[in-house]
Amino acid sequence: MKNKLKGFEASHPLLRDVAKYIEGCHMKDGGYFFARVEPSGGLDTYCAVKSLSILGVKPSHPRAIANFFLDRFETGTIVDIPGIFFAAEVLNELGKMTSGFKDYALAKLPAFRNDAGGFGSYQNMYIEIPSELRATYRAIRVLMIVGGEFNKDGIRRFTREFLNEDGGYGGKGYSTLASTFYATETYKMLGLDVPELTATKEFLRKREEEYVQYIEDMYWLVMALANLGEKTRLPQKVAEFVTMCQRRNAGFARSTYGIPTLEYTFYALSILREAGVL
Repeated sequence: MKNKLKGFEASHPLLRDVAKYIEGCHMKDGGYFFARVEPSGGLDTYCAVKSLSILGVKPSHPRAIANFFLDRFETGTIVDIPGIFFAAEVLNELGKMTSGFKDYALAKLPAFRNDAGGFGSYQNMYIEIPSELRATYRAIRVLMIVGGEFNKDGIRRFTREFLNEDGGYGGKGYSTLASTFYATETYKMLGLDVPELTATKEFLRKREEEYVQYIEDMYWLVMALANLGEKTRLPQKVAEFVTMCQRRNAGFARSTYGIPTLEYTFYALSILREAGVL
């Protein structure tokens, strides 16, 4: 870890015990859960493994983690896009991907194609789901991991349907940081050039000047800028906000109040790395 911003060092309490916090959430069933009770969750296990990777730390029980997903696959409990995504990402990260899971993902994901050219639901969504584009991004990411085929132009058209006049992305004419992140993440992943990205940069720069209350919004903002080859212009302010979200056990919460979780810890570490702290 390099001290690239004032006040941050490798021994700083902000960073020193995060890996210990993460590993403390590892459960006997092989996965991770922030509440430290079984059963573990796919999201938490994904966030734990990705967070350790950001810190340059290998999980202490890689085989048990892989088996957590492979056992769920064998018992038929990985049945939707999120479950397939979390499993594929972690198995790929750990070098534990199996031909059986690859074949399953290749056969299962086409069933989730929607009539607009993307994947999953995209209309009349629950408010708890942050973006109409998340399912499509996850499905395409898995297909790229397992060597599947998809219509790149169709994905481009589906994603562009959510572009709004202010340069951001989101359904029903309302741009959100989440949808803008997933749009730019998809474009970057597929190597697509999109003429309107100048307007998207302007949308993000405007949001950068506004107050950000939650760490996931900061994550979507900072990472969307990174997808466009841009850095935050306020790295110290960003790092200070993330610092205020950390709790005594070294995990990170959603905001300056609340309980720490593995998901928010993953967002925090991703932000700090992109802001130049890690």
